[in-house]
Amino acid sequence: MKKVFLLLGGNKLNFGIMKKFQKKGYLVYVVDWNKEPQLKGDKHYQIDVKDADTIINTLIKAGEWRNVVFAYTSIDLAVPSVARINSKLGLRTISDEGLDNALSKAKMTQRWKACNLLNRISESYENFNDEIYKINEHMSIIVKPNISSSSRGITILPRKSARHDIALAYEKARKESADNRIIIEEFVEGTEFTVDMLGDSYGNVCVYGVSIKTHTKNTMNNRISVKLHYNAIEDGFQQRIANYGIMCYKALNFSSSLGHLEVIVKNDGTITPIEIGARSSGFIASDLIDIVSGEDYLDDLIQVQNGKRIMNGFHAQTNKSSVYFFYDFPNKFEIKKECSVMDFLDSSIISRYYDRTNIKSGNKFSLINNDNSRYGFEILEGNKYKLTVERLAQAEYSMLNYMEGKI
Repeated sequence: MKKVFLLLGGNKLNFGIMKKFQKKGYLVYVVDWNKEPQLKGDKHYQIDVKDADTIINTLIKAGEWRNVVFAYTSIDLAVPSVARINSKLGLRTISDEGLDNALSKAKMTQRWKACNLLNRISESYENFNDEIYKINEHMSIIVKPNISSSSRGITILPRKSARHDIALAYEKARKESADNRIIIEEFVEGTEFTVDMLGDSYGNVCVYGVSIKTHTKNTMNNRISVKLHYNAIEDGFQQRIANYGIMCYKALNFSSSLGHLEVIVKNDGTITPIEIGARSSGFIASDLIDIVSGEDYLDDLIQVQNGKRIMNGFHAQTNKSSVYFFYDFPNKFEIKKECSVMDFLDSSIISRYYDRTNIKSGNKFSLINNDNSRYGFEILEGNKYKLTVERLAQAEYSMLNYMEGKI
């Protein structure tokens, strides 16, 4: 019987993970509470990804458990299930303390504050009160759920916003928070980056890739990423961010786990962490990190959870760059002529996977409000001197003008 790779979450952005392990000879079983998830794999179990006991017991009753060798998720709220499943399989998994810190934004910021890694105001609340209003009197703030996923429930408010607007933002975040707690943070201006790491059970943490992050302007007071561009900044700067990322990972007592960290480099050059997940995300884990590191990121994770040691530090990068590129349109934008961003990039650049379902003549677009409402994507790979931030921005600019019929 073939080995089974258990994928918790049938979102289409996990397509690369599904195909990767099918090519390795695994059967990929998808666990997703939806009757018709976007991905079904070789078999679909309609179970809530947060319900580890039901997942395990269902597989045991079906006679499938003996074939399962590994479980993976890109969903923050499903990380405890993955840890439980992999532990039952005899694998090394994230520590209980690390798991608690990964799930709660309040706990992770408390740990970073204690380790002198947090360079901004961040407080958590169970009830709306005057202290929140007073914080906003002095600075712009970001209001977000303590435990959630997919950039839901987030609002950015300018300094001295109306009390009514703050209360609405608070309630929006509370509805999306699994524990009803809310995070109020200083909204920091700067450039955001992601740091993708893997730590073993011996205290080693390896950074496999660093990306520069771009957020859409086509949303209402939210922070939704539309580009993650890996290996696109100077090596020394990547090393600096990587070193900081490792400190943030270790401060939370993560172990035998991936770590997808978001940080911001403030305008004064200091770095502060935003949040971290004890997992990676779809095509990042299946392709984008492999391209820039030259390694098999998820296979290394499996080996680590089977007891392998890894190097400590920033992994050497290839001469390639990779990009998670999401199509991003202004409100009421209409496509008059069809094309893709590939039509305006160097011919040596390839797209490993793409979704251009919505890139059709006559389609009109509105503002997006979370990660799952983005309109399509490309998984780009190319020489880092040809697939640069500047060239990609120019290609996107030309694409939008062409789509509007301006060129």
